[in-house]
Amino acid sequence: MRERRRWPGRCTAVALAAAVSGLFVHAGAQEYVFRPRTQWEVRTDGLSGSPGGVQLGAGANVPVGYYLRVGATLAGGSTLGGASRGPDARVDLTARYLLDPFRETRWGAYAGIGLTSRWDDDTHWQSWMLLVAGIEGPGKAGWTSSLEAGLGGGVRLGIVFRRARQNGR
Repeated sequence: MRERRRWPGRCTAVALAAAVSGLFVHAGAQEYVFRPRTQWEVRTDGLSGSPGGVQLGAGANVPVGYYLRVGATLAGGSTLGGASRGPDARVDLTARYLLDPFRETRWGAYAGIGLTSRWDDDTHWQSWMLLVAGIEGPGKAGWTSSLEAGLGGGVRLGIVFRRARQNGR
């Protein structure tokens, strides 16, 4: 039983180390292509599972190669119809693979994998593997919007607004 409780913490540490190492990768030619290097985002997610709810979040991602983005998101919100007495929180660490990193088409699909950890008053921290898939639309006024679906501790549907890159996704 004790070993089982250490597992989510170890997975979180490994995923965090992988995300942070992406910040220090030497970009070479990518320096020009993917400016700005850090892509900021804000999001709204509807979550099912236990507990379900709605959360608002903010995060950032960085390019690790032409097709891969590594990022972290912090989110918080409230439980819908649950017994939790307080707010809920979530931390996501993800790696997204872009099918169109150079914005050659108006809409670009992506898929990703990562780790999500959720906290509430009743169960405290719980961690799950996270799978995401989404489609990113055209840029407007320096921002792009995405529709994203995820699976990790329940189903999630989200709307994401990311700062647009000057040359690419």
